[in-house]
Amino acid sequence: MESRILSFLNMDFDVFMIGTCIVMAVLLIALFFLLLDYLRLRKRYMEFMTGESGKSLEYTIYKRFREIDELKAGQKDNDDQIAIIYEKVRKCYSKIGIHRYDAFNVENSVSGGNMSFVLTLLNDANDGFILNTIHNRAGCHVYMKEVTNGECSIALAEEEKISLEKALHYGEKVSTVE
Repeated sequence: MESRILSFLNMDFDVFMIGTCIVMAVLLIALFFLLLDYLRLRKRYMEFMTGESGKSLEYTIYKRFREIDELKAGQKDNDDQIAIIYEKVRKCYSKIGIHRYDAFNVENSVSGGNMSFVLTLLNDANDGFILNTIHNRAGCHVYMKEVTNGECSIALAEEEKISLEKALHYGEKVSTVE
């Protein structure tokens, strides 16, 4: 008994049945691997949905959101503390100017040379002090002048002006091109 399809394909019935069996075997093998993948995926899905110790996914998500809220609160506390520290740092002395000089301007003297110095310390608001230390054979004398907004109410010596300018421009890059 020959069918029209087999006669159209010029195939024998036995060859057709062998080909169909081979295709069925390949499909069964593919089905087997798909079933294994399905079982592995189902197992992972069940673990994901129930958790390792039987906790639900909803509880796990709730816990994570609570942790995120705690982290945000901690971040706000950190930001507040950083702002407080920043305000304290602004009041600290952060600008320095120092100038060494010979108090008596005597060349080749044995009086000690450039042992005298002026030290200026300022904060971000340019408030601070100028400390002038004058060294001579008899001893060392220290004088202090207060600075407010980058200016001193007492007249400054040339060395003190140099030190104050250095402190006012502390941290700025100095251009050597004129």
